[in-house]
Parts: sequence; structure tokens; C-alpha cells
Amino acid sequence: MLQPLAVETFLNEIWAKTHYHVKRCCAGYFDNLLPGPATVDELLELFHREPTSVRLMRGKDRKLGPDRYQVADGSLDLVSIRNDFADGYTIVLDSVERYVRAVATLSHSIEVELNFPIQANAYITPPRSQGLTPHFDDHDVLILQIRGSKLWHLYDGADIAPHELRREEKAVAADDLPLPTNFRVEAGDVLYVPRGKVHAAETNSEPSIHLTVGIHPPTVAMLAIGAIYSRSFHDDGLNALLPPRHLDDANVQASLDVLVRDALKTVEDPSAITGGLDLLADVLARRGRCPPIGSISNATGIGEQTLVKKYEPLYSWVKTVADGVVLQFASLSVGAGADHKAAMLFISRSTQPFRVRDLPGLNTQQQIELARSLIVSGFLVRLPDDSDDRLS
Repeated sequence: MLQPLAVETFLNEIWAKTHYHVKRCCAGYFDNLLPGPATVDELLELFHREPTSVRLMRGKDRKLGPDRYQVADGSLDLVSIRNDFADGYTIVLDSVERYVRAVATLSHSIEVELNFPIQANAYITPPRSQGLTPHFDDHDVLILQIRGSKLWHLYDGADIAPHELRREEKAVAADDLPLPTNFRVEAGDVLYVPRGKVHAAETNSEPSIHLTVGIHPPTVAMLAIGAIYSRSFHDDGLNALLPPRHLDDANVQASLDVLVRDALKTVEDPSAITGGLDLLADVLARRGRCPPIGSISNATGIGEQTLVKKYEPLYSWVKTVADGVVLQFASLSVGAGADHKAAMLFISRSTQPFRVRDLPGLNTQQQIELARSLIVSGFLVRLPDDSDDRLS
């Protein structure tokens, strides 16, 4: 997605610091992301039964579904959408990764790489139109131009401070902005815009389709909340009830100061940060997708020489529990005794195919049983024995 820019260069020199334009001069570069849906109608068909994921906008004039774009049977009112699109409205399709496998693969790959939740929205803008007036986002975005082109205006020096990002109104008055830096983003290009960067875009004489890959890193505040929450499973003080009339009685409110200060002290325990990180890992793991169940036939007849690999892209993590360890991925988990920890970590961190015999810390029978369980769950994929002679 970033080539020829190296990922480490992006993370070390550009990420959260400045915008960046990957100029590619290759119009078909992202054709595999939306192989079929090349027109407005084909894209809308993907959302035919999900009107709540479709909205339209034109500058400050927003028309939101489903109240406007839903017919009696609950599906999209395609006629109204086409009419408003012809009238200059941009169509926004939320969470495209839920409907297009290639976009889902891209999104989950980024989640695995960065440990940040990802949401991909599609924007379909008619000719000579502007979907949004100058505004900012409270998260970083990678803009992938799929069809046509857009002229993007980025306003340097007007960045919104992090503590102001959560305000509801994200539009910025044009009169208060400096002259913009302009980028013509054409099909195949990528534009990175960090959070808080004020921007706007418009089309020329042709329609435009682009994907906005929204990157949503957890904040320190979220980690702190998770740390306190994790301690609540061990500290009765954090489970104390707030007193009656705590919203209305000033004397009652004064007593809350001690409660809150005591709660904040709990995060000084080193295990609190670990607990907060575990909660973030659990949230990220549950966002993953894998086959609902592996083929039972694939799990039969396996032995120590069987070649397997981890299903990708899929974020997973290994959690220590009272009676052993748990490998968590997607909405599933596989538990085992404490003696399986090294093998679980090996599998979770693997990036290359391996043989069942390579699982550390287990005897042959344990290796086979663990591999069989993970194949059935969809976490491991069985490969033909001749697929990688280097591992024989």
C-alpha cells in the first residue's frame, strides 16, 4: 500500500507528524481491492440490505439514512440515492471491510501490523463536487484513490490540538484558515493525513471513488481506564458504589475526591498496566475474522510431520489464566494447561509454515492434539506436505 515508501520509514518519520503523498502513476494499482464493484450501482448493491451503513453529504448539507434512504422492505432506496448523487451529493459507505473480502484482508493486516483498530469507508463523489467542507478527523487516515481523482486541500498551521479532537463539530470555518497545500491524488495514489490536520477535497470533471482507511490507535486515557478496570477484579475499593444524590448534592460530591484519588493509586501496581494492555489485546483479537470452523477431514490423519501455517491476517494473543493458558483470536479461544504456554506463544507469533513436530515443550501426542484442535477452529491451516521442501 505504501510502496515505494518503506513501512519503518513511514512509522519513524511520517506517522503522526506530517502528511505524505505516495504518487504512483499506476491507475490500476488498487483494482484488486474492489475487483467487481467498479460503478456506483455495483458498490451500492453490496449494501442493499444495510441502509444504516450508507449516508450522503454535500458540504454542510448532510442527508443521513435510513430515514431517507430506506424503502418499505428495509432495503436501500436506490432511486433516491441515485437522484441525490446526480444532484452533487457524495455517497459514503461505512465499514466496507465487512462486505468486501479484499478490503477486510487489508484492514486486518494493518491491525496485526500496528495493533490499531481499522475501519475502511468508501466515498463516491460525483463530478465537480465537494463532499465535506474543511474539517478534521480525530483519527489518522490513509486515502486510497480507486477510480478518478481528487484535489485535496491540506491547511498547514491550522492543526487541531489533541484535547480538542473529540468535539462534536469537526468542520472549520474557511475564513480562519491559511492558504492550503494542494495535492492531486489520482487512481493508484495514497495520501496520508494525520489526526487533527484540517483538510477538504473536491472532484474535477469525472467521478471519484476512494477508500479512507481510518486508523484508530488507543490513547493513554484508554489504557489508564483499562488498567483501572482490570484492577477492579481484585480491589473492592474500585467496586464501591457511588452514594445517593452524587449528581445533585454538593456535600456528597465533595466526598468523591478521596474515592477517585484512591482509585488512581491502584494503577501504580505494575500488574494494572499489564491488565490494561490485556484488555486492549482482547478488543483487537475480537475484531479478527477466520473461517468459522476448519474442515474436520483436514484434522484427521495428521502427525508430527504435518505442515501447517497460521491463518492470516489474524491478530492473536496468549493469556495466562489460573489453570493454564488461553490462545485468543477472533471471537474464539483455545485453552490448555500451563505446559502448553511455549507452544501457544510459538504458534501465535509464527509468520512462516511449520511442522507439528516444531511445537516446543510438548510431547508428540500433545503436539498432534493441539494442532488438530487449532485446525478445526480455523486458526491453523493444513498445507500439502510438498508445499515447502525446505521444511522437510
